[in-house]
Amino acid sequence: MHRISARRAVTATAVGLAASAALTACGPSDSSDSNAKGGSPSSAAPSSDSSSGSSTNPSSGSGSSSGNGSHASSTPSKMSTCRTANLRITAKNQGEAREGLGDILITFTNTGGNCRMDGFPGVDMKTNYGTQSVDRNKQEVGTPFTLKAGKRATANIAYPINNTGGSGVRGTALVVTPPNETHHVTVPVAVNLPVSDTDKGKLEVTPVFEER
Repeated sequence: MHRISARRAVTATAVGLAASAALTACGPSDSSDSNAKGGSPSSAAPSSDSSSGSSTNPSSGSGSSSGNGSHASSTPSKMSTCRTANLRITAKNQGEAREGLGDILITFTNTGGNCRMDGFPGVDMKTNYGTQSVDRNKQEVGTPFTLKAGKRATANIAYPINNTGGSGVRGTALVVTPPNETHHVTVPVAVNLPVSDTDKGKLEVTPVFEER
């Protein structure tokens, strides 16, 4: 019994040594594979970080002029758009401007710092029949300009005057959104439009122009 036990012990030892040797032999290979596999993510990581950094840099640069110290001279050309919160907006019906057509003057007064204006305002007219969109006058072309603090810019709405003798459509207010903005204000105005579904009854607004 003792010999059998010894043989089993020897056999177990031999098996253990063989397994250990096998592990030792595989060790460098596994380590090499691990390094090879691990090398790919580690080498890709800087690329990912670089890509992420480049996508965030323009955002941080545009958010703060101090982030682009070497490009500070280009800042004035990228002046921020005039915001609704910094504009006092009014509307005035100026009556008949030319035969059959009236004119509403919209005035934007800059109550903040210098800012940029460019393009058409968004305008809807509230009436006793509901809200009517005001189209853009595509024959007019606006140009970008700097609206200085305290200065004014204007846009004009052409509308058909009601000469039909009927009660017509009563316009009571304008919902005005400055160019390149999303916030609007509602300003009172009083006009009388003919009841018509033809182009003659069309409302059109011009781009915003700097007041001279």
